[in-house]
Amino acid sequence: MEVLRCERCGAPLETTPEDIIVVCPYCGYPNSYDKIFTEKNVFFVESLPKKEILRLFWERVRRDKDYLGLRGKIEIAKVEGFYVPIWFGKVKGNGYVRYVDKIKEGNKTKRVVRSRNFEEKSIVCVPARRSVYDVAVEELARKMERRAYIASGEISRALSRIMEPRPISELTPEKWEELEPDFLNTDFGREQAKAALLDRASDRAKEVHVPKDKEMRAFWFSGEVEDFALVFYPLWKVYYDIEGGTYFIAYDGHKGKEVLALEPVRVWRKVAYALAALVGVGVAAFFTTPYGNVEYWDLVAHARQGALLALIIPALLAYFGFGLAKGYGRKMARDVRVER
Repeated sequence: MEVLRCERCGAPLETTPEDIIVVCPYCGYPNSYDKIFTEKNVFFVESLPKKEILRLFWERVRRDKDYLGLRGKIEIAKVEGFYVPIWFGKVKGNGYVRYVDKIKEGNKTKRVVRSRNFEEKSIVCVPARRSVYDVAVEELARKMERRAYIASGEISRALSRIMEPRPISELTPEKWEELEPDFLNTDFGREQAKAALLDRASDRAKEVHVPKDKEMRAFWFSGEVEDFALVFYPLWKVYYDIEGGTYFIAYDGHKGKEVLALEPVRVWRKVAYALAALVGVGVAAFFTTPYGNVEYWDLVAHARQGALLALIIPALLAYFGFGLAKGYGRKMARDVRVER
């Protein structure tokens, strides 16, 4: 069996058939098996040390009201840091959207079909792994994308506005010894990355150019990836045990900001959710009652201009109450709360 070795130090590498870039665990050199990168399009970002991440965690525990009465019971289970590979792409494209708009004319509502062409130029990003590490990685990529949505010039300049990227060539063996987080391998090659970036750019264009409250009839988008780069970005996760459950908080390893938190649902929150659900049940029950009342239907039958509103408004309010009860009922049943 042939053993793959690092191109710089000759150390054996642990790989899978899907890996495209494997960072040597001994010297930090990124070994690329299809030569998809140069020093100009692969970067890494400095990470905060583990002790600083722990300081941020305990600071959050002190100020978060959800931990009142539980602070002395919290035990750190594990702290892990990873350099997550993320493909960034500068995409330029154009598209077409057609949707239905509703216009009020007196007491009537008119449906108008509108359409328009658009041009799109943006920075989008996708995790560079088929099997995403976890939901925190996806959330990190979304936050990065929001920061770099509109950008111009070379992608390295765009990245420098939202982070402090350093060329992979600076990852010397001496620098490698200083780094705490491990590097995750990359299994998204150049062509796969371009396809994934174009798909993400299409989704992003739909989010921007299709009005959220409109009925979409057609959408089309075509574009090309003008420039792209691979960034190894630090992500830290602090796992902690409390009252028999294990939860975690994920941190942006460069900026120290929270990416995602999975925390326990306290009793007082469950009570609040239960009250909101009861309000929803009450609203739904109150506004569905008229439909079973003979006098209500008699009133609608004799109404002229307001008959349609008399039929629609109670239904909408009942639907709102049902949604309120359903949403908060689900929250009440959960023992874990996700905070982004």
